[in-house]
Amino acid sequence: MISKSIRIAADSVCDLPAELVDLLGVHIIPTYVNIGGESIADDGRQLNRARFYRELPTMESQPTTAAPSPGDAAAFYREILAAGADEIISIHVPEKLSATLNAMRLGAEAVDRNRITLVDSLQLAFGMGLQVWAAAELAMRGADRDSILAAIESVRRHTRVYAIIESMEYLRRSGRVNALAASLGGMLRIKPVINVADGEVTSIGRLRTWARAERRLRELTREQAPLDRLAILHVANRSGAERFLASIQDIAPSDTLVIETTPTIGTHIGPGSIGVATLSSNWRQ
Repeated sequence: MISKSIRIAADSVCDLPAELVDLLGVHIIPTYVNIGGESIADDGRQLNRARFYRELPTMESQPTTAAPSPGDAAAFYREILAAGADEIISIHVPEKLSATLNAMRLGAEAVDRNRITLVDSLQLAFGMGLQVWAAAELAMRGADRDSILAAIESVRRHTRVYAIIESMEYLRRSGRVNALAASLGGMLRIKPVINVADGEVTSIGRLRTWARAERRLRELTREQAPLDRLAILHVANRSGAERFLASIQDIAPSDTLVIETTPTIGTHIGPGSIGVATLSSNWRQ
């Protein structure tokens, strides 16, 4: 029996570094950030992350984010199939939080729904990227669709994503929290610790200082050890991310990544924030 060629696709929210995208042959469709009436692809090229985060605090109006269009999705899938793929497994940002998955579904229906399997990652940032990484490795080895989907599900069950929000101002601007809650958070210097799971973002702690929030983040990270993979996430705070990594070096895998989160996510949480995406070693069992 001839093995089918399965290609892995995802949207840019997955935060998979460019070198891994190239190594694993993953296909990435960009989401968009709208700045001053201009829609810019969040693909790491058209939208420069360092410049975006440097300018974000002084922008006159809060940037907004947008999904790719169904037409973009259809063209994206046609190109992958035309390049020789027999099937596509396409992994995306949670449907509860974004219109991306629905746009990809409409694009798939316009192309060949039988050859395209859509997956709701139920995760954000590199929590989604961990699923893409595992799926792409299996696809490169010639695994079948069911095996890849089972691995994605196992990675999802054993992944945790936590973050400290430096300032609630950006959540307030984006409409994700009401103005009163944001102003109180600023007055009390509250640093929310959030969790991403099952397609939802929830607060699991409200600490009065950054040091306390970081201590809680370390505790949460250590609870997941032993780790198969780990990424330290940040929004314009690489030095903070590297300091945090140094504080958990004893449990960090040798290939731990430090990743600046995509502006599609960062515009809502703001510069200074840091987080982790962990994958427990148990996912392979």
